[in-house]
This record gives sequence, structure tokens and C-alpha cells, in this order.
Amino acid sequence: MRVLTITPQLPSATRAGSMAPAARQIESLQALGTQMNVLEIIGLPMLKYLQALPSEWSQLAAVDVIHAHFGYCGWLARSQWRKPVVVSFMGDDLLGTPDATGRLKPFSQWMVAANRRLARMVDAVIVKSAEMAEVVAPVKAYVIPNGVDLQTFQPMDKTKTRMTLGWDPNKRYILFPGNPANPRKGFTLAQAATQRAAAQLGETLELVSLWQVAPDQVPLYMNGCDVMLMASLIEGSPNVVKEAMACNLPVVSVPVGDVAEILRDVPGYVICPRDAEPLADALVNMLITMPRAKGRLALEAKGLDVKTVAQKIMRIYDTVLSCRTKPGSLPV
Repeated sequence: MRVLTITPQLPSATRAGSMAPAARQIESLQALGTQMNVLEIIGLPMLKYLQALPSEWSQLAAVDVIHAHFGYCGWLARSQWRKPVVVSFMGDDLLGTPDATGRLKPFSQWMVAANRRLARMVDAVIVKSAEMAEVVAPVKAYVIPNGVDLQTFQPMDKTKTRMTLGWDPNKRYILFPGNPANPRKGFTLAQAATQRAAAQLGETLELVSLWQVAPDQVPLYMNGCDVMLMASLIEGSPNVVKEAMACNLPVVSVPVGDVAEILRDVPGYVICPRDAEPLADALVNMLITMPRAKGRLALEAKGLDVKTVAQKIMRIYDTVLSCRTKPGSLPV
């Protein structure tokens, strides 16, 4: 099997980036024997997709399937009709990008409408959550959250990881999984909840942002923190929550994306209303009781490791090759 993967720029060992789950998915497919040709979209925002067209077209004869990650890359893939196209929508390309009030910006609304149309034009659609699948209906979509590399993300000794990071061994750290400057991530709410929790406990709590952190440092951050606080307005299936589970890091989260489903009935994980007071109460309870989180066991039981997810994607490739039908239809 030969696959051309079209993706936004991938992270490297020294450069952080939001496409780390896609990079791990590519590696896991290669491990199953799939030949993965990768076309990263790099350059000026308005021109980089046009600049990538010659590179895409030059590789068509050498591949069987095109797999595009993110809506814009899907449109680039669909610029040709010779090869079947699989599109993985990532989250805001179908759910939109809200402002600080939670309203979708006009351009974001247009983008969502365009990507709904794209879903009808390709051979198979992959989404990260049931909520995203509803957006593309009546097109049938495969709901496949990104998997987690259980070798990279695993429990570590907290004292040793804090020593490696140069953190205070006696301070409490709350992990914020995102860019504080991005309104979609809900940093203001997380900050308010953390401040309330600190007042209740009578101590300082440090809210640590997981942003511009080198990929090899992310597991250290997760194992060095006491709790992760997810306050996003919109998510698909946030991999950072599953990575925290793989490290057995407790999580307090608002109901966003598929987080409530993934965390349901898992010890050490709590879903709260989108309000600073209940979030603060949950943080305090976590920090006082320090529950024995069992996220890793839950992940394994749900088949959310990278190898299992890669096997599911391979079956999709086989399907679109063996019974390619009219664009927009999806064999089930």
C-alpha cells in the first residue's frame, strides 16, 4: 500500500506543533508496512497550498491513496480525480473557531460550510468525534480518534521529572493544555478556576501552559503536574487528554468534544460544568485526595493506542481501493 499524506507542517524533535498526533499516526502506519509519502504544507498562508500543487501531482503515479489531514489539505487532495481521497477532519475545520464569547467568526462559518461540501466529494471521511460526524451528515463518517503512543506517554516518577524540568518539588502544578492566547482554549476560565482553588487551599498553584513545549518534553510536563485542567470551548477529540490518561495524570475537564465519553466512569477523571466555581471545587478535591488515576487501563480497553488506530485506518484504505464509488458515498 502506497499512501500520499498531505498535512500541515509536522513537529520535529526541536519544534513544537499541534500536528504531533498526525506525525505519530504516520509512523504507526509505516510500522504496519505502509509506504507513506508525506507532503507538508509549508510557506506563506495564502500561497502555500497553491505552491504544493506541483509536488502533489508529481507523486500521483507512485501512490494508491491520498490521505489529507485537515480541511484545507483535503481541498488540495481533491484538486485531482485520479486517486481516491481520504480526509481526516481535525476539529475546528468542522466545528469552527470561536471568539472569546464562544461565537463563530464569519470566516470560520464559511470554512465549516465549505468543508461540509468537501465531505460529499471525497471517498472516505474520518472524524474525531460523534459531534463532528453529525456536522457532515448525511455523509457517513468513520469516527476514529487519534491514538496515543503508549511507549512515549507512560507514568514516570514525579520527583525525577520535576528535577529534570527544574520545578519546585513542593509546589502544586496545574497543566493547561493549549495556547493561552487562543480564545478557543479557555485560558481565562482555567485561570479563574485555578485562582479560586488556590484561595480555598490557602496556597499558590502554578498554572503551567503546554504551549511551545518540545515534543520530547510533553510527557515530562504531564508527569510533573498534579492535575490537568481542560477548559476549551471547542475540540474534536483532544489528544492531550488521552496522553494525560496514558500518563495516569488526573484530569478535570469541561464537557467538550468526546472528552466526557472517553473519561466516563474512569477513576481520577472528572467532568464539570463550564464555570469557575465547580471547576475549582473539583481541582481542590483532586489535590486533597490525590486519587489513583486509571486512565492508562481505560485507554487500552478502548483501543486508543496508535497501533489499533492505524489498523482501523488501513482497513479504510483497503475499502476505498476495493470499492471506490461515486464521490461522497462511504461503504460501511
